[in-house]
Amino acid sequence: MKESEVILKRQSTRLFFKNGDTDFFFNWLLGIGEVFGFSHGELYYLAQRLGKSPKPSTWKKVFLSHADYLAQKLGNPDLSKQSKAQYYLAQTYSIRSAIQFINPFSEEYLPTVQRMEESFKKATYSLKAPIEELTIHYQESYLPGYYLHSGDDCPTLIMIGGGDTYREDLFYFAGYPGWKRGYNVLMIDLPGQGSNPSRELTFDVNAATPISLCIDWLENKNPKLNHLAIYGVSGGGYFTAQAVEQDTRIQAWIASTPIYDIAELFKKEFGSSLKTSSWLMNAILKLVGNLNESADLNLQKYAWQFGTTDFKKAIDEVFKGAKVVNYHKVQCPCLFIMGEGESAELQRQAKVVYEAVKSKNSHTRLQIFEAESGADAHCQVNNLRLVHNVVFDWLNTIFE
Repeated sequence: MKESEVILKRQSTRLFFKNGDTDFFFNWLLGIGEVFGFSHGELYYLAQRLGKSPKPSTWKKVFLSHADYLAQKLGNPDLSKQSKAQYYLAQTYSIRSAIQFINPFSEEYLPTVQRMEESFKKATYSLKAPIEELTIHYQESYLPGYYLHSGDDCPTLIMIGGGDTYREDLFYFAGYPGWKRGYNVLMIDLPGQGSNPSRELTFDVNAATPISLCIDWLENKNPKLNHLAIYGVSGGGYFTAQAVEQDTRIQAWIASTPIYDIAELFKKEFGSSLKTSSWLMNAILKLVGNLNESADLNLQKYAWQFGTTDFKKAIDEVFKGAKVVNYHKVQCPCLFIMGEGESAELQRQAKVVYEAVKSKNSHTRLQIFEAESGADAHCQVNNLRLVHNVVFDWLNTIFE
């Protein structure tokens, strides 16, 4: 695997870095900067410091150093609440960026996550956002999240991320824009997401169960709960598909992109390597790591999220336990989103689900973002403002 190659195809346009996964994550950061916190100038300055082929250790060092720089700026006693909020948001996602390249098996991982969480709390306090931290009991542990409450009579959106998200990421995907548009938003880390694997909450075969518990929590929190929607990005397109299939309390479904067969997605993305014996697969992955340190670190993280020690075992877990979603059972209106920069299999599955359910509700639609829109990347991270408008404009028509 060459430095320029990627684990999963997630964008069509290369910006700066030679490694495709690193370049996608930088594109993601630029998208966050459109919403709050980072400026583009700030990020391109950091990119110049990193160079076109940064090692994960260099990326981590540069972004943690930038978080320290922002902490110094926050020491100014004359800053307004609004100014503090922007600094804290930039600091939060600078630390979040560093976490992307920290081995979750390492001793520095959890303290760095906690530092991000503290910065996020200070950011939302400075914003005066009506947000509370919460935990939802699950098995012998809990699911951590945030609840942004605009009002008991307001529509409610549950935001679900994917394999690379933390609950803090869900704030720029839906929490902040939802707040500005008068929505309640529940942002939750499911098993396998965020730092949950550190408490032995790894990816589960049925995300519908924890999502239904989240809806129970919302009903207890707000007896007037009505107009409930769910939005999933990346792997969240699969988790939310499971929930919509089974829980009729969900009245609208948004997915970027909808996934009904995760095992088939993995087969198409990883191809013939999945037929390789375990010892040989791991030997190959060791070689991959020597050539592409970013890929090696990501594969270690995915193994950790599945509660295994190596990526081949994680893949085996997917094939053993993954369920195909019966999308014919979906009855609610749906907004399916995909970019032309997505992988072919993600695009195929989105179109299959759309064709199967479009006749059930006149509001169901498939939104395709071409490269010219600047929103063609995975989860539309390269134009979050545009996808915010599309999502909430559509929801407003559903819940008007």
